[in-house]
Amino acid sequence: MILSSNKKEKEQCFKQLFEEYYAPFCLYAKRFIDDRESREDIVSDVFAMVWQKIDSDELRPETAVGYIKMSVRNQCLNHLKHQEYEWNYAEWQQQKTPVYATSPDKVYTLDELYRLLFSTLEKLPENYRTVFLKSFIENKTHAEIAGEMNLSVKSINRYKQKVMAVLKEELKDYLSIILLLFVMKYHQ
Repeated sequence: MILSSNKKEKEQCFKQLFEEYYAPFCLYAKRFIDDRESREDIVSDVFAMVWQKIDSDELRPETAVGYIKMSVRNQCLNHLKHQEYEWNYAEWQQQKTPVYATSPDKVYTLDELYRLLFSTLEKLPENYRTVFLKSFIENKTHAEIAGEMNLSVKSINRYKQKVMAVLKEELKDYLSIILLLFVMKYHQ
């Protein structure tokens, strides 16, 4: 197989490459993935990537088959990794106790939600609280906060990440609604 500089010849070479190697690469993908449709989708996607490269000089005739093989293998492994992530997430969701199961009769008012937030913030070091409040209430950028507090932007980012980790742990199921309400209240 020779990839020419002529567009028509390149298209013909691609067609030949596809016809000759599509089925063998579907069989190759079977080493990784049992599901036939998934294998065919992966191999088709790889050939679509090759098609996109056909007009560029990125694809060389001597390496085209090796490139396709490596791409099919990598896409299969990515597919398996994603599948494992989905299974782990589904398992985690099944094990997670729903909010209504822990306190089905508890309905929090906005004031109670704000108190939950601020009581959690009170447990944090002062710098962490300051970064959170300047970021969420005053709507300041990391650079602005860093300048005011004589810290690096990296430190501000790290403080904010630690605050969010603590809030996620302490407020679990309520954090997203609390932050949404909090932002809406202070940025109207």
